[in-house]
Amino acid sequence: MKRVTTLTFIAALLCSIPVSGQYPPFTKWYQNPLGFKPVNLHTASGIIIPAVAATAILLLTKNDQTLTGRFSYYDDLGVSYGYYASRTTVYQNNIGLLYQARKFMALGAEFSAAHLTDDINNTWGLGLRPFVRFYPIHRDNFNLFFQSGAGLILFTDNYPKPSGFFGDNREGTKLNGSPKYGIGATYKLGKQLSVQAGLWHVHFSNGDHPGYDRNPGHDSNGFSVGLIYKPNKNEP
Repeated sequence: MKRVTTLTFIAALLCSIPVSGQYPPFTKWYQNPLGFKPVNLHTASGIIIPAVAATAILLLTKNDQTLTGRFSYYDDLGVSYGYYASRTTVYQNNIGLLYQARKFMALGAEFSAAHLTDDINNTWGLGLRPFVRFYPIHRDNFNLFFQSGAGLILFTDNYPKPSGFFGDNREGTKLNGSPKYGIGATYKLGKQLSVQAGLWHVHFSNGDHPGYDRNPGHDSNGFSVGLIYKPNKNEP
């Protein structure tokens, strides 16, 4: 009963945080399938909803004592293509840390270096993004996962610059939120090394801070490939 009460309190607290963000004009559902109400994973809910789910799992399920060597590291390269406004191409290198909290769930954080380019914008950014990774399929050599997270990214220039897209002449800011969600798979190459690949939706916006007139935002879809390294070589 104590666990249920604690979970209810945490869920209420997290869900009371204001969720703000801009819906791109003329977005099709298949371009951003989890970016609309009531889910809104391309806004602050990109980390709030997974955090609530992870908290519930940690409180209501038993810790598997057979899990050893829970920490692993990864490095992946990705590209995503914007589908409105200035149609920015985003190149990313993500260095991440994973902690296997349960067999079917990992908690993680990634440091991202990004290059954004199009006919109007040409900027670099550095960011940090916590996330939760869920494994609906978890095998010895193969995993299928869903991942969602959100953090902050700081660009060298204001992003995005005014595009004039259907009369939108707003200019973004250097500091932006960076929600990201997607599906992926990992395949074990050896005791310490695995390969991972994913399909992602990437969003940048400042959450209407300092205001709507400075929040044009960005949405793109793309993919990434990389390697996961587990330091514990004795892990089966």
